[in-house]
Amino acid sequence: MSDFPVRVSVAQIPSRRGDIEANVAAVAQAILEAGSSGDTLIVFPECGLSGYMFTERAEVLAASLPVSDPRLQPIFDAAARAGVHAVMGLLEADDQRVYNTALLVGPSGIVGRYRKQHLPELGADNFVDAGDGDEPRVIDIGPIRVGLMICFDLRFPESARALALAGADVIAMPTNWPLASHFLADHMTRVRAVENLLYLAVADRADTEAGTRFLGRSQIIDPGGDVLVDAGDRPGVVTATIDPRRARIKRLEFAEPAFALPVFAARRPEHYRALTDAVAPEHQN
Repeated sequence: MSDFPVRVSVAQIPSRRGDIEANVAAVAQAILEAGSSGDTLIVFPECGLSGYMFTERAEVLAASLPVSDPRLQPIFDAAARAGVHAVMGLLEADDQRVYNTALLVGPSGIVGRYRKQHLPELGADNFVDAGDGDEPRVIDIGPIRVGLMICFDLRFPESARALALAGADVIAMPTNWPLASHFLADHMTRVRAVENLLYLAVADRADTEAGTRFLGRSQIIDPGGDVLVDAGDRPGVVTATIDPRRARIKRLEFAEPAFALPVFAARRPEHYRALTDAVAPEHQN
């Protein structure tokens, strides 16, 4: 039987700030339901296991947990039982540091992890440590190769391009979009998908935490920039069938007039070195 196409879901489910056990139970249940529906991958919101709208580092530390914490076991059990891979967000404790982390879990346990590198001045991100990028961000889970990024990373085209160059078929992006993020949901997700010719699976929340209302608009975008599904502004799970073979063709061909765009082959990275230069002080604010 062919591995293609595959089902991918994004779970727009609420999170209870600081209530790890309740959040884990909700995620585990959604994973089981994804398995019964034949999903290959399900993506959950940013910091969904811990909550996000904290006002001091002490609160962040109290809500964080190491990935070895036994409270996560119901998720591992659900993924093994369902035969599903899942990307979920949490505040990860590691020694004296705490990270905003996207964890990729599969039937065999943890298979990938990404610690958020670009930190906005919002909620828990005011108090976490930035990831150093020392772990692979693209993980092969069989029929698809999953790239990981989180929320604010979307505003940095270099982040998505690095995942595309590393072979990602789909970028799984947990997020916590506040209501002011309509432009991101309407336009920027489509741009990131089409400029990299891959799928983008974004999971947001549509609830309220500590007075902050989240936008919702969880969505799956295809390599042509088309929105396959959009969850709107209510809790729920939406699903799309994707064909990752589309994301492995980095060349566009057109019949009338006959021409082609070798989108990746035509890159000139020797001319892009300024992208890795430090930002000049006058441009930092």
